[in-house]
Amino acid sequence: MQANIILAALILLPALSALLCLVFRSKVIRTPLVILTTLLMAAASGYLIYAVVGANGNLKLDLPESIFAIIGWVIKAVDLTVLAYIIFRGVRARRFTSPILAVMQLVVLLALQAFGNVIEPAQPLTIDFLSLTLILLASIIGPLILVFAIGYMEEHEAHLHLVKSRQPRFFAILFLFLCVMNALAMADNLLWMYTFWEVTTLCSFLLIGHDETDEANRNAFRTLDLNMIGGVAFILAISIIWHNQHTIAMTDIVRMPLAGHFGGFFAVAIALLCLAGFTKSAQFPFQSWLLGAMVAPTPVSALLHSSTMVKAGVYLLVRLSPVITESTLGTIVAFAGGFTFMAASAIAISQSNGKRVLAYSTIANLGLIVCCAGIGTQVALGSAILLIIFHAISKGMLFLCIGTIEQGIGSRDIEDMQGLLKRMPYTTFIAVIGMISMLLPPFGVLMTKWLAIESSVHYPLVLLLIILGSAFSVVFWGKWIGIILTMSYKAKYLYEKLRPTMSVTLMIFLVGVVTASCAIAPLFNFLVSPQLKAGYDGLLLSAGDGGLWLSNGSSLPVGGIYAVPLFLILFAVVAAIPAFISRTRPERVKPPYFGGELANNDIRGIDFIGPGDKVEQVIVHNYYMTNIFGEKRLSIWASLIALATILVMFGVTLFGVTL
Repeated sequence: MQANIILAALILLPALSALLCLVFRSKVIRTPLVILTTLLMAAASGYLIYAVVGANGNLKLDLPESIFAIIGWVIKAVDLTVLAYIIFRGVRARRFTSPILAVMQLVVLLALQAFGNVIEPAQPLTIDFLSLTLILLASIIGPLILVFAIGYMEEHEAHLHLVKSRQPRFFAILFLFLCVMNALAMADNLLWMYTFWEVTTLCSFLLIGHDETDEANRNAFRTLDLNMIGGVAFILAISIIWHNQHTIAMTDIVRMPLAGHFGGFFAVAIALLCLAGFTKSAQFPFQSWLLGAMVAPTPVSALLHSSTMVKAGVYLLVRLSPVITESTLGTIVAFAGGFTFMAASAIAISQSNGKRVLAYSTIANLGLIVCCAGIGTQVALGSAILLIIFHAISKGMLFLCIGTIEQGIGSRDIEDMQGLLKRMPYTTFIAVIGMISMLLPPFGVLMTKWLAIESSVHYPLVLLLIILGSAFSVVFWGKWIGIILTMSYKAKYLYEKLRPTMSVTLMIFLVGVVTASCAIAPLFNFLVSPQLKAGYDGLLLSAGDGGLWLSNGSSLPVGGIYAVPLFLILFAVVAAIPAFISRTRPERVKPPYFGGELANNDIRGIDFIGPGDKVEQVIVHNYYMTNIFGEKRLSIWASLIALATILVMFGVTLFGVTL
C-alpha cells in the first residue's frame, strides 16, 4: 500500500497532470492544476522521506509481479515509440545524425531483448537516500518552477505575438519530464533507467524547440544528437554488463569495484556508462548542447538544464562511484570533471550574456560533481551529493531571476543591468543572494568546493584544476554582482510589478537557499551521511554544531566551518544596510560631475547634458578579457583535450593499461 501511494503520487500524478494539460487547454483550469499538483507532490515527498527512513534507506516498491510485468511491457513500448519518433523527426528535418544513433540503439535493444535472455530484477524500483535526494529535487523544485512558468509564459507568448497559445503542450511536457525523472531515480533495473534516460532527452528536445524559430530548432537537434550519443553508450553498456555479469540491477553492479582490476569488458561497460553521464551532464566536449539550450524559455533552463535533468548524468556517476573508486578509470573521470570545472569557469569570464554565464557556471559545477564522483572517497562523495542539492536550488533561482530581468529590461546582457537595483530592487536582491550563495561562505556551494579541494590532495593535477576553477568563478560572479549593484545616487526606486506566481516562487527559492545552507548539518546527517559507503583516505566527514567537520579518525577535527554563526553575522550585516541607507539624507550625497548638468530623467544617475542640450551617456563596463578567456579561443582546445581524455579512458579500460 505504501509503495502504491508513492508510485501514484510521484510518477502517475505528474503523468496525469500532463494529460489534463493537453485535454483542458484553458488557463482557468491549468493554473489551479499546476498549483494543486505542486502541493500534492510536495506532500508526497514528505511521506517518501518518512517511508525511506522507516525502511533504513532501502525502500522497495513491492508491487505484485503481474503489475511489474505490465509496466515492463509498457516501458518496452515507450522505448520503441521514443526511438521511432526521433527517427521520424530527424528524417523529416533532413538531419540524419539522430536517426542513425536511434537506429543503432534500436538494433542493440531488439537484439538484447530477442537473443539476450535477459532476466530482469525482481524488484526493478528501489529508493535509497541518493534516490531520495534526486526525487526531492524533482518533486519540490520542479513543480515550483512550473508555478513560476504560469506567469512567465504569459509574458513570453505576448512578446512572441502568438495567435494560438502553445502553453498546454509546454506544461504537459514539463509534467511528463517530472514523471520520468522520479521514475529514473527509483529505477534499479538498468533497462528501465535507460528508457527514462531517453525520455528526458526527448523532453529536452521538444522544449528547446518550443518557440519553433530556426535557432530553437537548430539547438534542439544539437541537444538530441549529443544526448543520443550517450543513449548509444548506455544501451551498449547494458548489453555488455548482462553478457559478462548476468545482471542488470544497479544494486548488484555497484558491488563490483574495479579497484586493482584493469581492462576487460566489464570495465569498458562502466566506461560507457560514464560516457553517458558525461553527455547528459554536458561535460566537455559535449557542452555545446546545454549552451544552445539557453534559447528555450527560462523555466526550461531552470528545470531541465540546471536543477534536474543534467543532474541525472551526475546522479549516474555518483551511483557508480563505488565501482570506479581507487581505479585508473576513477582517476580519469576525476580529471575529466576537474578539467571541465576549470575550462567552463574560465570561459564564463568572457561572457556578457547573463544566461550563458549561468550555463557555463552550470557546466562547471557539474564538472566538479563528476570530479568528486571519480575520486570517490567519503569526503569527495559528501561534497558531490551536497553540491547536487545546493547547486540545484541556487542555480534554479538564478535562472528564474535572469528570465524575470530579461522581461523587465528587455535584455539579458550584463552590461545592460547597471543600476538594476534601482529599476528592479526585488528581483535584484534575490539575484544577488543567489550569486553570493555560489561564491561565499557560509553558503553550501562554497563549503562543497572546500570539501572538493580537501578530497583531491592526493591528485595534484586535479587539485590544481579545482583551485583554478574556483578562482575563475570568483571573477565572473564578482563582475556581475558589481555591475547590478552599481546604482544612481538618487533616492528614487522603480518597483517592478511581477505576477504573483513569479514573485512568490522567487521568494520561496530565496528562503530555500538560505535555509538549506543554515541547515547544512542536519541535511548532511539525514540525506548524505547514510549514503557515504566509499573509501577512507585519512579523512572523515561529519556534521554537527551547525557546520561540517573533517577529522583524521581521532576525536579532534582537523578542519571545518561553522555555518550558523557565520549566517548570524551575515543576517546582522544585511539588516544594518537598510537602516544605514535610511539615515543618509539626499542633500548630503554629492553627485558626480562629468562635464555638464546631470540628466534628471536618468535613473542610473551618471548621464549628463552636453553641448547642444544633448544627453551624453556615460558607459561603465566590465573587462571580459576575450583575448585570454574568449569562447572561440578556449572552447576548441578544451574540447580536444576532453575528447583525448575520453579516448584515453577507453584505451585504459579496453587494453588494461594502468596509469
